[in-house]
Amino acid sequence: MKQKEENVRDDFAVSSALYVLKHKDLDVAMVQIDARSGKIEYILEVYLPKEVPVGCSADGGGLIEWWEMRAIPDSRRGIQQVLGRLGEESSLSLMLSAYGLSLTDHYWVQPVGEELYWKDLNFYENEFSDELGSMLTESEKIDMDEYISKFSPSSSVNGEMKKKWVIKEGIRYLMKVNVSDYGQQSVNEVIACRMHKSLGWENYVPYGIERVHLEGKEVPCSLNPLFTSEELEFIPAYQLIKNYKVPNEVSVYESLIGQAAMLGINAGTVRRQLEYTIMTDFIITNTDRHFNNFGFLYDPVRHEIVGMAPIFDTGNALFYDKEVIPDKSNLLDIAVRSFSRKEVRMLRYVRQRDMVDLERLSDFPLEVEEMLVSYTEMPQSRAKSIARTVEQKIEYLALFQQGKKIWKQEKYW
Repeated sequence: MKQKEENVRDDFAVSSALYVLKHKDLDVAMVQIDARSGKIEYILEVYLPKEVPVGCSADGGGLIEWWEMRAIPDSRRGIQQVLGRLGEESSLSLMLSAYGLSLTDHYWVQPVGEELYWKDLNFYENEFSDELGSMLTESEKIDMDEYISKFSPSSSVNGEMKKKWVIKEGIRYLMKVNVSDYGQQSVNEVIACRMHKSLGWENYVPYGIERVHLEGKEVPCSLNPLFTSEELEFIPAYQLIKNYKVPNEVSVYESLIGQAAMLGINAGTVRRQLEYTIMTDFIITNTDRHFNNFGFLYDPVRHEIVGMAPIFDTGNALFYDKEVIPDKSNLLDIAVRSFSRKEVRMLRYVRQRDMVDLERLSDFPLEVEEMLVSYTEMPQSRAKSIARTVEQKIEYLALFQQGKKIWKQEKYW
């Protein structure tokens, strides 16, 4: 792998700031990129308007933002130190070191004058080094005097948590790790999976738990298999609505469903998963279902959305970062990042209230407590308090299913 990479990248000296945006081996557009910063400066020409990323306009409008959203955010803990050690100016320049390739879609950039091919580079078929990923997660000690490969899909994974792609028995997994807050975010992913399994919902990403040594501690990390492929790409909901002017009389929620339907998916399919997600996020108080944390599976050959992406990224739940765990009526005053600013008001979008069979969750609060105690060093008293919120949220959802407008925060007990 190292020899292949050296052939295609390591000895490459940037002689031109011109790149071709590629969709697999199709030439989509000519762009000018500042090789030091990694930023796209100009969209010079669009060759294939139908092949631009979903949500971008035929003339290339939106491509700069789309490119920047692929990179590791500046706010991720430790990223500036990693960039300094690697001699990179920004997360974008780091991503450019791997041609902007990712395991989310089939786009990449080719320097003008280089003859490169998708089959030789893409991370779906080709192996990649773990060195960069280990630096980004600090999950293994790296000798900086040794060769450090930057050719990794770990350079194009956004989000706040430390994460990297790994290959285990030929399968690509995303590993996420966090040393603070008892490492609870990783455990929350597995708790969410337990809930979906109990409810009989099939379209979710299965998360597993492993343990790694980080900052002198053994902490839990989550592992989830890749849900895109060489045939299907992930389109976040944000891409569908970022440039769409929502009519005054229509909600963003309904606008998103309409935009997705225009790209081929049945509106009822979208609505069903969104309603299920809203209700189950409510149960475990997931506060971060923003528009990049859910989306669609896209067939780039047919240029159609062919399904909902499985539910993923439920780590920011169960009051992982709260010192004091709310109780009773305070559980109806939770702020979220999603279609509404308040969690309880998200329920107003739900039409099929009985979709979630709460009787299947009779043992779930106890399971939450047991998993938090088993996988973290959290005091049992805190785990018990968190489990109690799940029990109370289930009770509130039962009232909602009975027709109560619980967002009015009336006194029920």
